Amino acid sequence: MTSVNSFKSKSTLTVGGKTYTYYSIAEAEKNGLKGVSSLPHSMKVVLENLLRFEDNRTVTKADIEAVATG
Repeated sequence: MTSVNSFKSKSTLTVGGKTYTYYSIAEAEKNGLKGVSSLPHSMKVVLENLLRFEDNRTVTKADIEAVATG
């Protein structure tokens, strides 16, 4: 699966020598998804999932923007 990362939210975290990938809501907000930090927690979970699986096929930038604007 190829991730598109339109909002430059992909980040890594290294713990105990192991590296984990996650998609930061704060970074997505800095890079164009205005106001998402004020979304309810449940919507942030959905948004993070969409950011993770954005591939321009099953999840598009427009899908992410639609959730972000609620």
